[in-house]
Amino acid sequence: MTQNDDSDKTLKPLKIEGPLPSTATGIESIKESYSDSMSPHRRIFKWFARRPTTTTRLAVLASVLPPETSNNELLKLMCVGPKADISGDIEDYVIRKEATKDSRDGTVEEHFEYEYPHRRTPSDAELSDLHDKLRNHWDGDLPTVLDPTAGGGTIPFESARYGFPTVSNELNPVAWLLNKVILEYARTVGSLEPEVKEWAGKIDDIVHENISELFPTKNGVEASYYFRTYSISCPSCGSRFPLANRWWFDKNKDIAIKPEYETEEPSYRIVEVSEESSFDPDSGNISGGDAECPHCGVVTERDSVVERFQAGEYEYEVCGIKYVDEVNGTKYHSPTEEDAEAIEASENQVDNDLRLSTFLREDRYIGYYDRAGPYGITQWRDLFTSRQLLSHVAYLDAFKEVEENIKSKYDDETAEAVLVLLTLIGSRQINHNSRLAPIRAQFGFVDNMLGNNNFSFQWTFGESNMLAGGKSYQSWTENVLQYYEKVVEYYPESVRGDRNDVQLHQGDAGNLPLDSDSVQAVVIDPPYGDNIIYSEISDAFYVWQRQYLNDIFPSKFSQSETNKQDEAVENPALDDQQSSAGERSARQRYEDKMRSIFSEAYRVLEPGGVITIYFTDKEIGAWDSLTMSIMDAGFTITATHTISSESPSRIGVQGQSSADSSLLLTCRKPTEPEGEETTPTLWSDIRSQTQQAARDKASELLDSGLNLTKTDVIIGAFGPTLRVFTEAYPVLDKHDNLVRPKQALEEARKSVTEELIERELTDSLDDVDALTKWYVLSWLVYEAESIPYDEARQLGLGVGVQIDDIKQDTKIWGKSRDQLLLKGQAYRVRDYTALEAGEKRRKRGYPIDPRDETFSHNIDAVHAALNVLKTKGSDFTWNWLKDRDLQNAPWFRKTIKSLLQVLPNEHEDYELLVNIASGETGELLDIDVGFLSDSHKDEQSRTTLQDF
Repeated sequence: MTQNDDSDKTLKPLKIEGPLPSTATGIESIKESYSDSMSPHRRIFKWFARRPTTTTRLAVLASVLPPETSNNELLKLMCVGPKADISGDIEDYVIRKEATKDSRDGTVEEHFEYEYPHRRTPSDAELSDLHDKLRNHWDGDLPTVLDPTAGGGTIPFESARYGFPTVSNELNPVAWLLNKVILEYARTVGSLEPEVKEWAGKIDDIVHENISELFPTKNGVEASYYFRTYSISCPSCGSRFPLANRWWFDKNKDIAIKPEYETEEPSYRIVEVSEESSFDPDSGNISGGDAECPHCGVVTERDSVVERFQAGEYEYEVCGIKYVDEVNGTKYHSPTEEDAEAIEASENQVDNDLRLSTFLREDRYIGYYDRAGPYGITQWRDLFTSRQLLSHVAYLDAFKEVEENIKSKYDDETAEAVLVLLTLIGSRQINHNSRLAPIRAQFGFVDNMLGNNNFSFQWTFGESNMLAGGKSYQSWTENVLQYYEKVVEYYPESVRGDRNDVQLHQGDAGNLPLDSDSVQAVVIDPPYGDNIIYSEISDAFYVWQRQYLNDIFPSKFSQSETNKQDEAVENPALDDQQSSAGERSARQRYEDKMRSIFSEAYRVLEPGGVITIYFTDKEIGAWDSLTMSIMDAGFTITATHTISSESPSRIGVQGQSSADSSLLLTCRKPTEPEGEETTPTLWSDIRSQTQQAARDKASELLDSGLNLTKTDVIIGAFGPTLRVFTEAYPVLDKHDNLVRPKQALEEARKSVTEELIERELTDSLDDVDALTKWYVLSWLVYEAESIPYDEARQLGLGVGVQIDDIKQDTKIWGKSRDQLLLKGQAYRVRDYTALEAGEKRRKRGYPIDPRDETFSHNIDAVHAALNVLKTKGSDFTWNWLKDRDLQNAPWFRKTIKSLLQVLPNEHEDYELLVNIASGETGELLDIDVGFLSDSHKDEQSRTTLQDF
């Protein structure tokens, strides 16, 4: 744990720069991630990145509390631990409870003997004592906490719950609106349940009267959801056929849709799958984007399908309907002629109404990660079928119809709050009623369209009947109010109603409307490179909220879409997306933006003020940009803390990967302006210090008992490494070129990797070639076949491999977007039996021929041996190995042994490796497999293959 420099006596010491209860905080954070236990402010409206309550409280409280605050005191203030006094440390108590959680009786809360922390705040008396303590430490005033990139509002929300003067700023109007609800209306207006229900009911009544005929009932029961897909005409036979990739409607109830092709027009029948022996609902008419005609078998290739969608040459299909009857339960029915007439009526109404036919007919921003634009969804209205669009507009129009009545009935703030909550209800409907909203086949309901934080095209999608069912306007009203009212309750009585304690701003975090030296603490969860393009996906809500609120907040919703240029993300869509120059430009723009944000935070912080920064990104490039921005702003890193999001080691989780860890970086603004120019430091003078700092931290984390992934350990080592680097900055190489933080972080990763090799591999990798070493280390460090491409490339450079240069010849890896995929023997080795049979090579070439006597790389020989064992058996493999003298090659045995230690048990090569090491061939190779479990060795020694 990094301590504040004792030599600087002018800085006000803080708890954040001493030991923290990181383990207990991590346990509570993972507990809160359970879907049924999130803080209600996270459920009022969807935002795309939020921190758990407990980690947020730790960051906020520790950034303002004096250093003599004990970890027990801090945890009590965070509401972690039982209310009754316990003997010993609260953190130890939490660890013990977590270790026995899986064998508990009752709920998680009953087991831990206290509520989830987000449901609690200190009592008014405890808050009063806290405030007295802080005023004494901060020279008579409570410290002001600023979050300049507030996002979903977790940081300012928790700061406000503790009664601290709080400043929230957010560029995006959608997120700003959510912050306004949880920070202003919930605190100052309070409960609004009867008011919102009254007006929501009136809106719903108006819409029922206007469009109910577009949703036919069956036996008096209203439809809840519609299963929809597309159809095109076959270019060969002219018949129309659907483009569904699967036909499941509700797996839990064994319900699927069976298409029938007795005529040129398809029809659909609801079936119970168990009664349809020849029907596979997992197989649709489209696969990999290629569509096969069920009438004549001709395949329309993906490019042609895409062209059809871009030209609008497709039709919508209603394939099945779900009805929820309170008396008879859930029923599924095939579409009727009446349903077809309702669809046609809605299409005619949209086409023939001037306003509806032009509504949202503006080209939408289509970003780099957008997967809907290529399918012709180029305007915002294209996200919806005619009936979906008409329904959403009907609720918007009903809102406008009652708006003036609401304004005249209540005071300005109450009326505004009611109207905003009604807007959020309408916005929630958008997310579950569009062409991009998938059917959750496991349960038969419509899921949200932004589940992957991007616009993903759906071959089958759900249409919600907003007049009835689980995603109706009424149900969304209940949902939004349920969580809003809980947020109101979450504020202690002592902090409610004061309008002066919280400032809420909407704008660029690089240009805050705050006085210089006016803030004591900044706590920020900054955007991470290109992790999420917030503006791009939030536009789906913004364009509708603008329609609802343009006369209430005209300055906030004045633009046709959200601000992309001032957003602090690495957005490749703003540049040439295909060129390396475009990538560099996007990274540079992101770095410049983050520099302006940190520089502005530096300006508004008082001298000696503290900034605590969350960071979880795994890519060194993002860390490099962040650190440069921090240093260029003038800050010095004074402390780092790793917060694990996983539990301590316990039975049942060993060997499993944890969720991502978070790193808290704490920095200070100097108390005195910089004087003379800092003398540069030579990289050669501090390189070993960065290596040692990383290795020491890795050892600490690996010995901590936490169930961390290797990448968690690497991230944890970045903090101490960066402190060494920033204290020495600026750093120059031997040619007087500026050294960036990236170089120190690469040294940190190498050092951690060396520590992992020493701890987890029984043999060194000195005798194996560079490519094989890279392959083994990739599995060791990342523990999965999918690796961030840049991370894999940097790991290759560390061992002397340019992975781009060897990709084509070795086929040892492939690429999916920005991820590298490690390949096994089945992908790389031509099947031995197929070669013997004289089969022609497949379209894709294989770089390894198992008949060869020698191989270019050690891993090639191992993969070839595994293929021979799989296809020809152990006796043949024995002779194959002896013919190539591989039993006497140390590198061959080391590679097999290392792969057994790094590959997951479920990998297709793992069992083959066990067989070759401990089966009949194991006697020849004489590989020490003592690290394998006895049961596995016994089992595999009996599992030998015979010659074919």
